[in-house]
Amino acid sequence: MSHGAETEQQRLAALARYAVLDTLPERAFDRVTHLAARLFGAPIALISLVDQDRQWFKACLGLDTRQTDRSLSFCAHAILGDGVMVIPDARQDPRFAGNALVTGEPFIRFYAGAPLVTPDGFKLGSLCVIDPQPRAAFSAEDQAALTDLAGIVVSELELRFTKRELETEAQGRAQMVSFLRETQAVNEALLGVSTLTQLDLPPQDTAAFAIELVAQAAQVDWAALAAVEAGGSSALNMWNVTPAGQAFSDLMPRALPPGEGIVWSVAQGVEARYEQQYAALPGASEAVVQAGAQAIAWLPLGTYGGQAFVMIFAVLRPEARWSARQRELFEAAANVMRQAMSMREITRQAEASARTDLLTGLGNRRAFLEDAEVPAGQLAVVDVDGLKVVNDTQGHAAGDELLRVFGQALRDGCPPGGAAYRIGGDEFALLRPGTDDGTLGTWVAGAVAAVHAAGFPDAGASFGVSQWPGGSEDHAAALQQADHRLYEQKRSRAPSR
Repeated sequence: MSHGAETEQQRLAALARYAVLDTLPERAFDRVTHLAARLFGAPIALISLVDQDRQWFKACLGLDTRQTDRSLSFCAHAILGDGVMVIPDARQDPRFAGNALVTGEPFIRFYAGAPLVTPDGFKLGSLCVIDPQPRAAFSAEDQAALTDLAGIVVSELELRFTKRELETEAQGRAQMVSFLRETQAVNEALLGVSTLTQLDLPPQDTAAFAIELVAQAAQVDWAALAAVEAGGSSALNMWNVTPAGQAFSDLMPRALPPGEGIVWSVAQGVEARYEQQYAALPGASEAVVQAGAQAIAWLPLGTYGGQAFVMIFAVLRPEARWSARQRELFEAAANVMRQAMSMREITRQAEASARTDLLTGLGNRRAFLEDAEVPAGQLAVVDVDGLKVVNDTQGHAAGDELLRVFGQALRDGCPPGGAAYRIGGDEFALLRPGTDDGTLGTWVAGAVAAVHAAGFPDAGASFGVSQWPGGSEDHAAALQQADHRLYEQKRSRAPSR
């Protein structure tokens, strides 16, 4: 198989992974095509996915068909390039002049398509706009806007994929709990743990409540939830199930230095560890030995938010041994907890990704709209001046670098209580509490200084500011007022972009 054929097979596998072909229309995707059609004044807008022998439309505005042969597909050509493919007049392009979609319905003349590029670099298809009338040009700003809309399509596909993964994992967890119902004692404890994982609790709280249930069902003397991070390990919670456990807790250290104790090696792996004579182990903590440790079990729960969690159980009676029943209960509970905590972390990351602009790391328009509901404060709309000149003279990679530096400088210079967002191609929004004290101007000036230092001396920024309550009736009016003042500022001086 040639390299090109192998790459195509990988691309088709990536497309299949999203399980989107031949699915019903969905509002999130239809809204993108309607927005693209309005934005570019095009009668036809499509989200086209290029399969092996066809192109299939996940969203289709202005056409009656849901698919065409791949041999007729403009989008099959669009995915071969790295940017937006623009065809001003298909009759003048030798690749398409004889195409049945050009010589017949819908009589395509103008075409612009932005590839749908997955996070791992595969091009699934394109977001395209089509017009039966030829067009002289499709500007760099138009291409950037179409690319941004294509990015929204990919984000929706990613969210759809993540949701499906979470549902699959939830089904697996339910099957595991059902299987373990054979043992009544295990069943009762796991049902309690499973109920806990349905609650909207932080990972630490979910683990803490679950460990207490498991410790009681397993009839251990003592249990703990430990967190391991660079600075050391610490017992976040301890439970004394018996009087011997209370005495053990009184002597047990609440924290261990980096590398001390078995908990460190367990936290770095995925396997549970059971020991019958803790004091005889190489690497045993002297402080834990002095506290009277006998049989101890460690079960890793995974890493979340920079902390690795481990649940620990101890039996302090001499000659104690871990039974098969106890191990079954520990590991089943750990599996349920790991899946629940992992799903919550995946959901958190997916939500954060959906609210984040990939180029600058700032919040995106969605995050801005969700965060703007604050009681009172200032809103600034900021436009980067000179971006078009950089794109035209140095290329779009340099333009992206300009936006990245500007956005990161806004983030680094953010005053207390403030927030910065990228809400469009070269448009940013700033929020901060309080009234006008010059902070916003200083904030923007600092970002401009950063892009100058990064090698863009002619770049600048224009901004407009509004205040609420007082200056605007609501947040939507505040945004409109700030935008109006931005363009008043731009009109008041010679254009620089």
